[in-house]
Amino acid sequence: MAELTETAVLYVSLAARDGAFAGRAFVAVSSTGIYCTMQCPSRLPLEKHCRFFEAAADCRAAGFRACKRCRPDALRC
Repeated sequence: MAELTETAVLYVSLAARDGAFAGRAFVAVSSTGIYCTMQCPSRLPLEKHCRFFEAAADCRAAGFRACKRCRPDALRC
């Protein structure tokens, strides 16, 4: 079996909403300009539109805004 890349592992975790990366990773969606927690109940974005960051501040610095559904900015990361 082929080894998964870090991005692929994060995307699988995002799709499962398993919480393994809760507070340690955030997903930013380039097609919407929004970033979310890894457990956000919103619709799963396509993998090609996902960028993963270690902190919410990194997402904001890259020009993304916080999701109004999962409120990742409330985590103070």
